[in-house]
Amino acid sequence: MIGQYSPNYLYNEISVRLNAPDSWGVYYCGTLNPNGSLFPYYVGRASDQNVTVKSRLLDHIRVGEWPDITHFVFVTCSTSQEAEQFEMTEIARLNNPKYNKRLG
Repeated sequence: MIGQYSPNYLYNEISVRLNAPDSWGVYYCGTLNPNGSLFPYYVGRASDQNVTVKSRLLDHIRVGEWPDITHFVFVTCSTSQEAEQFEMTEIARLNNPKYNKRLG
């Protein structure tokens, strides 16, 4: 079952450690619009056995990707297949965000 969208959280190590889940799901990284909603630059997923939303976000932060990203949001998923499918759907719905590469 796909969960509800989380609130917007700051994209930094402390915030990720405190707020991101240790579960499968889809996460969105971007900046806030004037209305306070997230404008996504990247949509990713955590769907491997030992990979969680929290660990994926921390990986991105450690590598220093995306200096213009300020916030993140996530949605938890019950299964890895659900996370994979939802990520593809969201990338298409959002018209391939800035940091998502086209597949194929």
